[in-house]
Amino acid sequence: MTDEQPPHPDIRKASLLAILCLCAGLSSLSARWISNDVLKLSYGLLIAAVYLAFTVLARKVSSLRRFWELSFAFFILALVQLLNNSVPSFVGIHILHDPPVPGNPLASTVSGTVIIQLLGTLVTIVPIIALTKISGNELSSIYARIGKRSIWIIAPIISFIIFAIVTVTHHSERLLPTNGTVTLHRLLVLTPALLVLVISNGFQEEFLFRGLFLQRYNAFFGVRVSNVLQAIIFAIAHAGITYTPASVLFIVLGVFPLGLFGGYLMRRTNGVVTPALFHAGADIPIYLAFLSYVA
Repeated sequence: MTDEQPPHPDIRKASLLAILCLCAGLSSLSARWISNDVLKLSYGLLIAAVYLAFTVLARKVSSLRRFWELSFAFFILALVQLLNNSVPSFVGIHILHDPPVPGNPLASTVSGTVIIQLLGTLVTIVPIIALTKISGNELSSIYARIGKRSIWIIAPIISFIIFAIVTVTHHSERLLPTNGTVTLHRLLVLTPALLVLVISNGFQEEFLFRGLFLQRYNAFFGVRVSNVLQAIIFAIAHAGITYTPASVLFIVLGVFPLGLFGGYLMRRTNGVVTPALFHAGADIPIYLAFLSYVA
């Protein structure tokens, strides 16, 4: 699989496929909005089974064969969502006895928050890498490499520092409410956990929303359309968030542009590290807000 421009596509067919991709992404993500655990698990299993069945069919039928990798990517997305909707919460509640609290959807302690986040990253990245290899694709097809270095590896580090400074000095409680003022001492205490959390989530979401889809979309769409598609699905994944009262504003002005720029960085550097580090910097205000609610 390459990252080259596809041949001139039929506009109508490409538009229809783009809509189907958006629907596929929405269907894979929508289980998280089901409150009943049994229904959530059942729905997740059903969606994953449907995409896997279509993938198997597409590999056998010549007229559908060109779609099998795209369908397989949505199967992986659905499977990862199934795991993320069940494994971390089960471990947090029944094994760690560290359930989520209002203001922090991960856990009620700093250590629990770190463990649950790392577990979520593990059940995301491991299936993506393993199933990519099983499917016969190289890890380069999901940008699982450092990529170009030079200034592109320096830029996200600088942005990371800027995000951290802005978060500490101009934290907006309207957009990301915290449990009281985060003092400098409290920030220094939380910094190791905060770094682990944001870097972990940066790699998790870059693999899931951009690494998994950018090259697969590119077989059917141009670079720009592919980037917009993944950014929309990335934004949809943040709908119904609990860490900000201004959710629509946050998604439109924050999440969607982050998705676009993450896609640009991934293509530009041909690797996951640079966009993951930039993403991590952007997550600092969110995870600092989470940590302000825990012991």
